[in-house]
Amino acid sequence: MLKFIHLAILAVFLTPWAEASSGCLVTLVGATAGSDAITVTFRNVGKLPVRRLEFNCTLIHAQAHKAQSFLCHEENALFFPGTEYTVSYTYPRGFPQPVVVSLKSATLSDGYTWKPSPRQRCRVLTIYPRKSKIVP
Repeated sequence: MLKFIHLAILAVFLTPWAEASSGCLVTLVGATAGSDAITVTFRNVGKLPVRRLEFNCTLIHAQAHKAQSFLCHEENALFFPGTEYTVSYTYPRGFPQPVVVSLKSATLSDGYTWKPSPRQRCRVLTIYPRKSKIVP
């Protein structure tokens, strides 16, 4: 009985390090650029559902060599482990522009907010909208 208690205590203290040493909690699967929004597909690869998800969405301005962030997050969501989900975000100025998307944070169903550390390599997506041809 004493060994069982020691193992249970050890498991409780080592679990956070096991979660932190694994890769990214949310895997970005792909993205597309539409005429008025970007669409991001991702998968929760953790063990708990994700309640809130926040991405870094940054516009790339080729002319000025400057970057501008805009809001990309899902409040009050419920993303279950192992399932792919798709979310859409409109462009800030309403017209297609190149965007870089990466994971900023994920709040799990138990209230813990996970953020990638510099050691963890999470996938980054760069989305380039197609240039539409203007028909005279």
